[in-house]
Amino acid sequence: MSRIIGIAGTAKNTGKTTATMAIMEKVFQKGIKLGLTSIGYDGETLDNVTGLPKPRITMEKGNIVAIADKCIEASTAEIEILEVTNVRSALGRIVIGEIKEPGLVVIAGPNKSSEVRIINQYLQKYGCQLIMVDGAINRIAPMVETEGLLLATGASRTPDINQLAEETYALSEILNIPVWEDKQKVTFTASSLLSDSMVKDLLAQIKPETEEIFITGVIGVNSFHTLFELGKDCLKDKTLVLTDPIKLVVAGDPDRVYETVVNLEKNGTPVRVKKNITLLAITINPFYPKYRFVSNDYEPAYVDKHQLKEVLTSKCNVPIVNVVEEGVDKLWEYLGI
Repeated sequence: MSRIIGIAGTAKNTGKTTATMAIMEKVFQKGIKLGLTSIGYDGETLDNVTGLPKPRITMEKGNIVAIADKCIEASTAEIEILEVTNVRSALGRIVIGEIKEPGLVVIAGPNKSSEVRIINQYLQKYGCQLIMVDGAINRIAPMVETEGLLLATGASRTPDINQLAEETYALSEILNIPVWEDKQKVTFTASSLLSDSMVKDLLAQIKPETEEIFITGVIGVNSFHTLFELGKDCLKDKTLVLTDPIKLVVAGDPDRVYETVVNLEKNGTPVRVKKNITLLAITINPFYPKYRFVSNDYEPAYVDKHQLKEVLTSKCNVPIVNVVEEGVDKLWEYLGI
C-alpha cells in the first residue's frame, strides 16, 4: 500500500520546498520508491515575486513523477515517459515519468481533486510506496485526496509571531474538526454558501424536525459568519455537517472561520465533517523577504527562531518542527511512513 502525504505552504518562502527536499532525502536513503506530483506549479529557480533564490526539487534515479509534459524539457533530470494521462493542466497533459538520471525537476500537476485522485492511482500502479503531493494554502482543496497533511508556515506569512501563532492555531483546529457519526437522523442537504441570500434561503428551508444539515460545497467566510448570526435560534441543537474541513480552509481568514466554528459550538450547533484530513506536523521558517523602499527590492530578514518555535509550540496542538535547525529525523517521526 502507498502512503499519500500532502505538503502545503501558507505563503511563499515559508520553507515548504526545504521540508519537501529533506523528506525526499530521507526517503532516498531508506530506498523507498517515491512518487511526486504538484497541485499547480512549483520548481522555479527564483521566487517570481521577490526575485530571491529558492530551492528546487532534486529527484533521484528510479523514482516517479507526474508532471505536465512541458516540464520535462525544463528539467535537468533525465525522465522517461511511462504513460500519458488524459489529465490536462495549464502547462500541458500530465505524464507519468521515471527518473533515469538524477537532476532538478520542475513540478506542475493536476488542479482538481478528481484529477489528483486519478494521478495518485497512476503513481500507485507504478509501485510508489510514498506519494507526495505538493501544494499551497491557496490551492489546497485537492489535498482532500491525501491521507495526511504537512503544513509549512513562517515569518514570510507574517513576521508578527503572535499573529502567526493565532492563525496557525485556527488552521490546525479547522483541519481537526471531529468526524461526523452517521446515526440515521433527519437531515437536510444544501450546496455551497457563497452569499447572504444563499444563507437566508437555507435557513428558510430548515424544518423544526431537522437534526442535521449537510453542506456539500464551499462556505465563504462572510456567509459562514452570516449563517451563525441569522441562524442562532434555527440552528440550535442541530449538527452542521461538511464534506471535509478544506471547504472551510479555502474560505480564507482562518481566524474568523474558526471563531464562527467556536460560536456555533457554543450555540449548540456542533460542526462535523464526513472526512477529516490529519494534520501530521507544522514546519516553521523564521526567514522572510524584507522590502527595501530605497532600492525597491527585497533583502533576507529573520524573526527570532527560538521565539517562533516556542510561541507556536505553546499555541498549537500539533508537532512544530524547524527542519533547518532540528533536521529531518524529528519531522520523520510524525509522518507515519
